[in-house]
Amino acid sequence: MLAIQLTQFGEPEQSLKVVDIPEPGTPAAGQALIQVEYAPLDHHDLLLAQGVYPVRPELPSVIGNEGAGTVLAIGPDATRIRPGDTVLLPFGTFAWSEQPRG
Repeated sequence: MLAIQLTQFGEPEQSLKVVDIPEPGTPAAGQALIQVEYAPLDHHDLLLAQGVYPVRPELPSVIGNEGAGTVLAIGPDATRIRPGDTVLLPFGTFAWSEQPRG
């Protein structure tokens, strides 16, 4: 699975890398697997990459803090959504990744 990952805080053209990461597994309790259909490049993402935004994920980390998509699967105890629902991604859910379609 391909993702844009922040490897260090600094200038985005040097600190953002396309990497291969493991595919997500079955959602755990209270989680959902989302097919992201919209994940914009936002100025907050660039500030995060530079290390000047209040959110500072542990590195390396996929980034991309906004998005929307369709629920593919839910874990146990997920009661407010179901597969097929369209959702906004919660704050702190980093979305710049892509699972190949086969």
